Amino acid sequence: MQRTHQCARRCQARIQRGCVRKRIRVVDDDRSQGLDRREEGVIRIYTYNPGWNVPCISPFVTKTVYYRRMAGIPHEIKRQDLSRLTLDAPYGKLPYIEDDGNKIADSTLIVEYLKRYRDLDADTTAAERAQMLAWNRLLDEHTYWCAVIQPRWREQANWEIYAPIIAGVEPVPLEVRQSLDQFRELILSEFLGQGMGRLPATVVYKRARADIDAISDFLGSKPFFMGDRLRSIDANVLSALNHISGTPFNFDTKDYVEGKKNLADYRARLNAHFEKP
Repeated sequence: MQRTHQCARRCQARIQRGCVRKRIRVVDDDRSQGLDRREEGVIRIYTYNPGWNVPCISPFVTKTVYYRRMAGIPHEIKRQDLSRLTLDAPYGKLPYIEDDGNKIADSTLIVEYLKRYRDLDADTTAAERAQMLAWNRLLDEHTYWCAVIQPRWREQANWEIYAPIIAGVEPVPLEVRQSLDQFRELILSEFLGQGMGRLPATVVYKRARADIDAISDFLGSKPFFMGDRLRSIDANVLSALNHISGTPFNFDTKDYVEGKKNLADYRARLNAHFEKP
């Protein structure tokens, strides 16, 4: 395990050094709310590169950004120095946030922490909270592997599209590409260890489509996932859908999502308010 972490750190350092990173000053909601990026009290979220129509190529980071936007919590987005990821991030991965000198990591723990500022679930019933817990587990522990890891990391054609997005530059410099390919092997070993990576793609995508059917059927014609009011689960559902539909990758679950009218309408409604170019 220690050797794996050391290898990951070396890969991330080489990727960071070799990438021509986009020098974009990302302040997100802060500027519109009149907040200076150095003002104390503004929560900082550390991210990977942005992508297509999402604030970060990680659905877990995207989820935390969406919750802040939905809850109206002032925040600042900062690009993580990947050469320092295992040093800076409490669990060696993103997302993590800094708030008043404290670091909080893991997207689920971050959302729970942010509820102290505004809790979108404050008036939900015990039964509703149980449902949201189950949906979050489905999205984080199943749909993620079926519809994010499988197409982006396992399939060569999509990997050729994804590598420049991770690097933030195209063409990808040779040294960076070699590091990315090594990092890919680490991700695929986790995919195998999780168990999903041992299944053929046809089976994996069948499971992904079953997840999409369940999400679509539960949403029905409701304006938000749980009903008439925005809840924390909407941050995760919207993130998951935006990391499948509208992506530059080619895979059948993407087409399947885009064929569900209620999911397309849901994405359009929420993206109009909570997504940014």
